[in-house]
Amino acid sequence: LGDIIETFWCGLVNGQWMNRSSVLYGPFSFVWGLGAVVLTITLQRLAQRDSFFVFAAGFVIGGSYEYLCSVFTEWVFGTVFWDYSHMPLNIGGRTNVLFCFFWGVLAVVWIKGVYPFMSRAIEKIPALAGKAATWAVVLVMMCNGLLTCAAMLRYSARPLQPEPANNFEAFLDRQYDDRYVEHRWPNMIVTDKSE
Repeated sequence: LGDIIETFWCGLVNGQWMNRSSVLYGPFSFVWGLGAVVLTITLQRLAQRDSFFVFAAGFVIGGSYEYLCSVFTEWVFGTVFWDYSHMPLNIGGRTNVLFCFFWGVLAVVWIKGVYPFMSRAIEKIPALAGKAATWAVVLVMMCNGLLTCAAMLRYSARPLQPEPANNFEAFLDRQYDDRYVEHRWPNMIVTDKSE
């Protein structure tokens, strides 16, 4: 859902429709998915509190989370997926007050409305079927995530090491060449730190 919202946001605000997914396959975003987990774990016990309190906590937690995700991708993959340095009230270009505000609104909508409904629906699924479905999704997303990490790391390394060092790198070069990666993540920038 976060991936779809972000796709429409970028399309409507910037007039540019592009993939906002963080994995090779499917409209999935680890940033949004883990963000929902972080908001759920940190704010669930605040669900009965005033909406403004949930908003304020979501503002700080969501903004901090987005900042840390940006730092993580730059340190680990040598890539930058978003840069808000051109926006007013930005924090190191990694987040800004407007998007922290959106995180606060999202926290209220998620904790007060969406999550309780989803939780009740999930509780109705028989335990065995729920566990089997959960493990199937975990396995598929782990494979998707690991392959995505490998493709990004190879993309970042290719300028310095154009020839693959092994069969797996050769596979990555064939399946996920520069053109494919740049089309999949058009905003991604490889930083000097990866060189």
